[in-house]
Amino acid sequence: MEIKYIIAIVAGGIFAALTIVSLAVWFYNRHKAAVLRQKIIDMYNDPALGKMEYDFASYDEETNRILNASGGDGQITIDDIIENSAENEGLEEITGNYKP
Repeated sequence: MEIKYIIAIVAGGIFAALTIVSLAVWFYNRHKAAVLRQKIIDMYNDPALGKMEYDFASYDEETNRILNASGGDGQITIDDIIENSAENEGLEEITGNYKP
C-alpha cells in the first residue's frame, strides 16, 4: 500500500475520533446545562416565593413594626422607630481618649 493512502486513512481516523469526542462533549455539556436550568427553575418556582412582597418584605418583628408605623404620607418619625420611651435609657455616652 502506498504511503499517501496510509496517511489518508490515519488522517480520516483521527478526524472521525475527534468528531466523536466533540459530539460526546457537546451532549455532555448540553445535559449539564439542562440539569442546571431545571435546578434554577425548581428553586425560583417555589410556591412560597409567590406570596412574598419583595419590596416590603420584613423578616423580623422590629422591621415589620417600623414599616407599619409610617403614616399615610409615608414619613417615619423618631417616635415611630423608638418602641417605648420609658424603656429607652437614653443615649450612651462613649468615653475615651482621642489620639490623633
